Amino acid sequence: MLAISDILTPVLAMILVGFILQRTNFLHPSFWPSAEKLTYFLLLPATLIHSLAGKKISDLPWLKMVMTVEGAVIASALLVTLWWLTHRHMEGAAFTSLFQGGVRFNTFVALALVENMFGRDGLMLAALGAGFMIVLINVLCVSVFSLAVGNRGGMDLRRLLNDLLRNPLIVGCVIGVGLNVVGVSLPKAVDGLLALTGKAAFPLGLMAVGAAYRTGSLRMHWQPLAVSSTVQFLCKPLIAWGLATHLGLSGMATGVAVLLFSVPTAPSAYILSRQMGGDHDAMSAIITAQTCMSFITLPLTIWLLR
Repeated sequence: MLAISDILTPVLAMILVGFILQRTNFLHPSFWPSAEKLTYFLLLPATLIHSLAGKKISDLPWLKMVMTVEGAVIASALLVTLWWLTHRHMEGAAFTSLFQGGVRFNTFVALALVENMFGRDGLMLAALGAGFMIVLINVLCVSVFSLAVGNRGGMDLRRLLNDLLRNPLIVGCVIGVGLNVVGVSLPKAVDGLLALTGKAAFPLGLMAVGAAYRTGSLRMHWQPLAVSSTVQFLCKPLIAWGLATHLGLSGMATGVAVLLFSVPTAPSAYILSRQMGGDHDAMSAIITAQTCMSFITLPLTIWLLR
């Protein structure tokens, strides 16, 4: 429990810092839109390229891990989409927050927990699984924004394809995976530059979440919060466990897969919501609430794994 608290407390603290900075007007209000744009177009893509390029996967059960994590991501996306199709009173912008809240995952928290529980071998396996998840999740989320928010008059496949090709997060994923596939290692200076640039994405993104949070948001957006959290903390871990067990992954690999799907949603969900016209107020509430809830859900998940 102490290890989980040590990992999650800095996340909540950075959200709180952003909330205080915005409420006290310590920074000019124009700072936050600029910070969000910087994170979206530069910092997050740098993080993705650094994370996905140069990973050696030949000695890992990568095929079974990929099948497990991709299957669980697709299943969670189908669950939230089916719920929305049966509750069409929810607007498209609000659905994008529900979707991201039930499909995305906090990479930082997941990798830190895996390293704490399973050591370096588990961390390498988690990084592999997270890399494949990141690509699929970004494609799914951008597609949902394009269809639910950008195409109010109906489906426009040309616009969808354009959104996918121009999205900086997907571009970062494609570059990182492409370098990995062709076996090209980044020069140390370039890799170091990307790592240093990417380190700013996490704290800046969390502070932007806190700056956007409004008192009463949890009560106002209780429905997408409740549905996304049910999928995030209950359905996804069970699906991941079922797939890993069925595919015959080892005990450690199964534990890694379950932990990847037991953490709260990612702070980058808020940045994407702001930039693509989603309900960023609902997204901020979901990120904050899920991070708080994970203080309870993660110890329970780890106890069940053990």
